[in-house]
Amino acid sequence: MHGDFDISAYADKIRDMVVDGLKKTRTAAAVSGAIARVACFAEETLADNLANREAQHIACRAGCGTCCVVNVSILFPEAIAIAAYVRREFSGEEFAGAKERTDKLYAGSRWLDEEERLFLRHPCAFLDEAGACAIYPVRPFLCRSVTSTDPESCLQAVALPALGESRPVLMNLFQKSLMSSTFEAMGRGLDEMGLDSRGVRLTEAVKILLDRPELAEEFMAGRRIDL
Repeated sequence: MHGDFDISAYADKIRDMVVDGLKKTRTAAAVSGAIARVACFAEETLADNLANREAQHIACRAGCGTCCVVNVSILFPEAIAIAAYVRREFSGEEFAGAKERTDKLYAGSRWLDEEERLFLRHPCAFLDEAGACAIYPVRPFLCRSVTSTDPESCLQAVALPALGESRPVLMNLFQKSLMSSTFEAMGRGLDEMGLDSRGVRLTEAVKILLDRPELAEEFMAGRRIDL
């Protein structure tokens, strides 16, 4: 079925969803709604086109979190949706804990490059004690693109760079392509709206929005948010 899938038409649909979702109302709520609709469409498309035999080979499960030690690039609207979800869904104690972890991770990883962050293995601020993603419904699209057929290969892929070696991780290429295309098409939609389409780091973007939620509206007004 993958051979019949029109990834260009799919990407155009994502771009249109972003533009249509933001052209009438440029608010933080509109951003969250647009991201939710895109995510729903992307996941439905994946489910419709991923054969059962392929899905059965994907080993990723809640409780692993091996790959949740890398820098993750997101679009600023994704950060807006994540920050809104944290404020809405986390209790007072949960929110305080997430805020503390985000601040700590920001301080410890802001100036690290990809290899340095991987070497130190600082986990994502939203990886809970059970190794599950606490923001799973609004997790970044590039996180959604990652799959693995073998958890052991993931462990080695994370550990071996410190020894100057590397280990490939076998992934489902359709899922990777679909979610990466979603990310890129969203950026195209932002460009059409005259909004900043730069990729930014998850930790930095969410931290600044938890500190200063008014920046969501400033972004939607066309301001470039420097992290």
